[in-house]
Amino acid sequence: MKNKSSYSSKEIDTLTIKVRLIGGLKGLAGKREILLRPKKKGLTVSEAILEICRKASNRDFERAVVDPRSNTVGPNVIVLVNDKDISVLQGPETLIRSNDTVTLVPVSHGG
Repeated sequence: MKNKSSYSSKEIDTLTIKVRLIGGLKGLAGKREILLRPKKKGLTVSEAILEICRKASNRDFERAVVDPRSNTVGPNVIVLVNDKDISVLQGPETLIRSNDTVTLVPVSHGG
């Protein structure tokens, strides 16, 4: 497998960010995976969340994922970037680059 520095500029332009959807988010989006093709080399988690919502094009999905006050990831979703919780990274400002994997996990509460 190539390391990131060995890709040609043409290959970098075609790289994608894979978004995995878990649980109820998979049902709301109607798919288990969304591929983002950013126009720039990286997106913040906040930017990626908005792009994911555009690709899913489902208001219920957006309501489940986005906090309307902050217009970023809501409190009922755990976001992992390359299997690391963004809370141990830079939160919603965590930079996502091509070839990274983002996983959205809904938080469920019982009583």
